[in-house]
Amino acid sequence: MENEEELTLEEQIEALQHQVEEWKDLAHRRSAEIANIQRRTQQERQDLMVYASEHVITKMLPVLDDLHAAVEAARKSVDESPLKTGIEMIYAKAVKIFEESGVNVIEAGVGEPFNVAFHEALMHTASEHPEGHVVQNVQRGYQLHEKVIRHAKVITSAGLPEHNETTEERT
Repeated sequence: MENEEELTLEEQIEALQHQVEEWKDLAHRRSAEIANIQRRTQQERQDLMVYASEHVITKMLPVLDDLHAAVEAARKSVDESPLKTGIEMIYAKAVKIFEESGVNVIEAGVGEPFNVAFHEALMHTASEHPEGHVVQNVQRGYQLHEKVIRHAKVITSAGLPEHNETTEERT
């Protein structure tokens, strides 16, 4: 009877060892699957980054075609009026495409208060405008939906020049 119990124990041990091997094999396969999913996800992420702008670029291709046609027409023509009209039409088409894609101009009008969330100050100069207000818009800024993608580059006011400085400069 002891022999039978020993065989049974040996069989149980062997069965358990077989189960352990099966679980190890399953764990290795699952680990490989996870690694493959991670590689695929990384590749999809890279592809998304590379091709994310494809939609807007595709919409902009007619604008590029129009600009090319305008340049070709300008080379052959001496009259500038149609060229000016054509460029204005192309510009309007480009603005519409960008607006439809969620891109809007950040207005930085002269006299507006400087806002660090939307403006980048390039210079601070004396002017008749109150200190901390926009004196000149150097380059327009843009937002993509609610996110600023380029701050408007502006020159800001340092306020009115001091009379002492102007008197010293004259002497």
